[in-house]
Amino acid sequence: MTYSPPTRGEQTRIAILQSAHDLFIRQGYHGTSMRQIARGAHIALGGLYNHFSSKEQVFEAVFITFHPYHQVFPLIAAAHGSDLDQLVHDAVKRMVQVVEGHPDFMNLMFIEMVEFKSSHARRLFSSLFPQGMQILQHFVDSYPEQVRSIPSPMLMRTFLGLFFGFYLTENALAPGGPPEFRENARHYFVDIYLHGILASVESK
Repeated sequence: MTYSPPTRGEQTRIAILQSAHDLFIRQGYHGTSMRQIARGAHIALGGLYNHFSSKEQVFEAVFITFHPYHQVFPLIAAAHGSDLDQLVHDAVKRMVQVVEGHPDFMNLMFIEMVEFKSSHARRLFSSLFPQGMQILQHFVDSYPEQVRSIPSPMLMRTFLGLFFGFYLTENALAPGGPPEFRENARHYFVDIYLHGILASVESK
């Protein structure tokens, strides 16, 4: 395959998005102006408006471009295990590793939730939903006898809840908690997700 270097317009767009990303993370959405974004991209303000008509449009492009799903989906699809338990543990481990490599992602997510009521995130989720369901269905089909009869969309929602619940508490609360709050946290989150907290009849 022949490599084609980015055009001048594509290079300018990349510079705009990087400038906007850095400013949004450092100053917040309302603290950032279009003029500052243009200055950071080393272009005139008019040049910025040639690419984006508003600051919200810039933010949406930043949110989508820097969203880790680009890396998460291929890694989850490649997760493996000798049973469903190991498969889910491996998938969550891969997700956490990707997001840890994008420490600013949750900052963008909070801006999205507070300033835009998750409108861009919902549109992105709608476009990614079929791909996510395909990966989830692969998990279920690999070990059908190990999965309860739960609607697939709800399996996806609870899986996302597992991940975000772990990641948010890991970064916001765990550093100030006791050792028992932190040790083997990811393992416990996945284990409780898969098996619950109720003791089995055999162990009573």
